[in-house]
Parts: sequence; structure tokens; C-alpha cells
Amino acid sequence: MTDQKDKASSTASIGGKPSTVNLETVSSSAIGSSVELDEETNRKLLRKIDRKLMPVLCFTYALQYYDKAILSQAAIFGLREDLNLTTGLKYSWVSLIFYFGYIAGTYPISFLAQRYPIRYVCTAICILWSFVILCTPACTSYTGLLVNRFMLGLIEAGVSPIFMLVVGLWYTHSEQVSRSSWWYSCSGGSLLVSPLINYGLGHIKGGALNSWQWMYIIAGLATFAWGIALWWLFPDSPQNAKGFTEAERRLLLERVRENNAGVEDKHFKPYQFREAIFDYRLWGIMILSIVSCTGSGAVTTFGTIVFKDMGFDVFTSLLLNLPIGALAFICILGSGYIGRKVPNSRLYIIAGACLPVVLGCSLIWQLPDSNKAGRIIGFYLVNFFSSAWVQCIGLGTSNVAGHTKKAVYASSTFIGYSLGNIIGPLMFDA
Repeated sequence: MTDQKDKASSTASIGGKPSTVNLETVSSSAIGSSVELDEETNRKLLRKIDRKLMPVLCFTYALQYYDKAILSQAAIFGLREDLNLTTGLKYSWVSLIFYFGYIAGTYPISFLAQRYPIRYVCTAICILWSFVILCTPACTSYTGLLVNRFMLGLIEAGVSPIFMLVVGLWYTHSEQVSRSSWWYSCSGGSLLVSPLINYGLGHIKGGALNSWQWMYIIAGLATFAWGIALWWLFPDSPQNAKGFTEAERRLLLERVRENNAGVEDKHFKPYQFREAIFDYRLWGIMILSIVSCTGSGAVTTFGTIVFKDMGFDVFTSLLLNLPIGALAFICILGSGYIGRKVPNSRLYIIAGACLPVVLGCSLIWQLPDSNKAGRIIGFYLVNFFSSAWVQCIGLGTSNVAGHTKKAVYASSTFIGYSLGNIIGPLMFDA
């Protein structure tokens, strides 16, 4: 009995006086008086938030990245030849037009997520992009694939900005970068899994469909199934969260009181939009995002093709992507961890992460074609850009208040991300 009582109660300070916060009976009036949660209660809530939130965000983002990046792997299994993408910059444009769609969809979908429950919007996005992926094998021309990729970017545009808003609603300033790094690291996790799956699918021979078409069909079906599951799994805002008691919901709001967050505001506020647009910090973060993500476009689009052009067969080229995924996974989590543990270190992390990228580009540029090992290492080093980018994700939303303003910052950060990914593929003649 005593143990149960201890679990339900915690010491807090209400109105400057020590008091006991009982998770079963705490009242909204107490929360209105600014309850200071004790460390143990805060840790329990944080662990519960992580269990409810992070698996859903991580798996959704992994699927989103898998579906977006499958183009590079499908390209060496006949997609470029079947759709006549082997001349000029056709393949580059198929890749980068995704990000034109991304730019077009970022602001509208972010504001839909402000107007309607985030769970509804995210579920709809996931199901819609699964339809686009399932339609990709039906493309028979360069023009058709351009339209398909643009629509994929338009629909997927809302995922990352919405996740930034979700993290801002649930976590304190000091927790946001590390939690953003958790779900964003799943881009690397996706690259650890997709080559293995497509290695098997690449062996499919004969029949009405080519192996690259099966890659898209399997990916689309998996995404559709997950989109249905999101209706029940995706967490609402803290004040409506499933799996929490009423008392815990009040304490969830108290945790993020300092963020001026936690309560989902459905109203667009023009003054917050104006403040964001005229804030120099927003434009600085956009520039950082563009610069740090230029390498992303090259790596995501041309990784497998670069290895194949070095003389490796298609299956070896596919497996050479595995270290890229591992490095991205480690860099992103490491960057988030350092950003959490070392105060005011974000800009230093961004600057430091650029050094291996410069070295990697120099190796690719200067080493002779015969030095395959050195050029591969250089290509891998370019992936350190992810350490810088994950810091950009949290810079904006963790430093501003107001739901509309956070939405503008989140959207602008990913517009910068898109512009960097547009520039990257144009550096290749393919």
C-alpha cells in the first residue's frame, strides 16, 4: 500500500510552499497556480511520453525516408533504362522535382495541422503518399515520373514540420533537439534496412513486372498499412492524449509551460506570422539548412549510382549504402546528445560537422578514379552533414513561442532543406 501511494504522489511547490502533487487528484486550479514538478515525477512523465510518442514518430519517418530514397536503389535495377532517364539531366530532375513539390506543400500542410487535429492530418498524409508510391510502377515515361515525384514531395512535405510541432508540444526546450534527433536518425536507420530488402527484391526475374517495380509495390503496401494504424497510434496533443490520466495530462501541460506550448491552438494568428517572417533568425536558419543539406541531395540521389559507376555490380553497390545509413544514424544521435549535454553548443556542432564534409568532397574531387577506397571514404564523409542539419531542426521551434510562429519556423526550416536538396543533384550530369 505504501509503495502504491508513493507512486501516485510527488512533492511539488505550489505558490512557493512545499506541497504534495497526487497524480490521481491534482486539480486544474493547482496547475493554474504554477506547480513545480519534482524531478522524479518529471522523469516518470518523460519516460511515458517517450514510450508513447517516439516509436510512432521514428517508424513513420523511417517509412517516409524509405519511400523517398528508394529512387536511388531502383535506378540501378532498370528504372533509368525503362523510363529513358539516361541522357542529360533527366534523372537529376526526377530527383529534385520532389523538393519543388515539398516547397509547394510545406506551408499549406503545416497550417492544416494547425487547423485540424494533428493525428487526422498525419494519418491522411501517410495514406495518400502510399497511393503515390503504389502508382510509381505504372509510370511509363519521363513526364509521368516527374508528375509522380512532384506529388510525392507535395504530400510528404508536412511530415517533418508536423513532427517538429509535435516535439514542441510535448517536450521542454532542453529535450527538443535530442528527441528530434531520435526520429530524424531513422533516415539512417532506413538506409540500414532498405538495401537488404531491395537486395532480395532485386533478384526477382521474369513476369510482368521488373524488380524495381516490385520495390515500389512492397514499399507502398507497407506504408498504406502503417497509415491505417496511425489513426489509432498517433498521439494527440498533451491535453487530449490517450493513455494518460486526467491528472497526468495537467502535469504534461505544466512540464512545457516554459515553452508557451502544450496546448494545441487551432487559430492562425497573422501577427505571429508577420513576426516570424521579419525575424532575422528565421532567415539565418534557412541559410544554415540550405548549406547543410546540399550534400544530402547528392548522397540520397546518387549514392548507389556512384558506387556502380566505380565498377561494382548492382548488388554490391546496394550493400555499399549500408555504411552511409550507419554513419548517418550515429552522427544524428551523437549530434543530438552533445546538443543536449553541452549548453549553447548548437552552432559549434554545425561548424564542426562541416569539416568532414569538406574533407570528403576534397577526396572525391582530387583522388584518381583508380583509388576506389579513398573515394568511397570521401563519399561516406559527406554524410556528416546530418550532424549539422539535426541542429537546424531544433533551432527555430525551441526558441520561439506561439503555435503559428512555430509552424512558420518549422516550415521555413524544411524549405531550406528542400532548396539544399535541389542544389545537390544539379552538381551531377545524370
